[in-house]
Amino acid sequence: NEPTAAAIAYGLDNESEGVYAIYDLGGGTFDISILRLTQGVFEVVATGGDSALGGVDYDHALADWVLAQTAAQAATASDKAALKVAARACKEALSAISSVAFSVELTGASVHFDVNQSQLEAATAALTSRTIAAARKVLRDAKLAAQDVKGVVMVGGSTRMPQVQAAVAQFFGHAPLNNLNPDEVV
Repeated sequence: NEPTAAAIAYGLDNESEGVYAIYDLGGGTFDISILRLTQGVFEVVATGGDSALGGVDYDHALADWVLAQTAAQAATASDKAALKVAARACKEALSAISSVAFSVELTGASVHFDVNQSQLEAATAALTSRTIAAARKVLRDAKLAAQDVKGVVMVGGSTRMPQVQAAVAQFFGHAPLNNLNPDEVV
């Protein structure tokens, strides 16, 4: 299965025995799995997530926030599509740099607004909190605590966002494993 494939990609099957979390925040869904490694074999202990939460929701939240800041409106379907493209580009750029221009041409308006990482984090904090709530529930189902998890594997392009990395590190008490391309780890 995908969580086990991600764990193997990180070489966790060669690590010491213990409990590992696979945090998978893709474009359209969020999944969290808890795996236990015993004598080189992974057992899926618990799974959960939110099938209605993904990177596209971060895009929508950012677009809505920018519109609120600028008092602009997306009047047409093409405006909404353009906003989605601009929001995604802005979100992805903010994973690597601290500030970026959000720029989009709408019917009757041009929107040019500088967005920084802390603004993106504030605009999407509720979404990130939902992933942590799902992780908390999966750990509860597994009858484990966050400190029982030896490592967290990040899967899915949306895990590149600094606020997601920070929230996962804070919740589990250590930095997640993120040195492999999260889009290709599975």
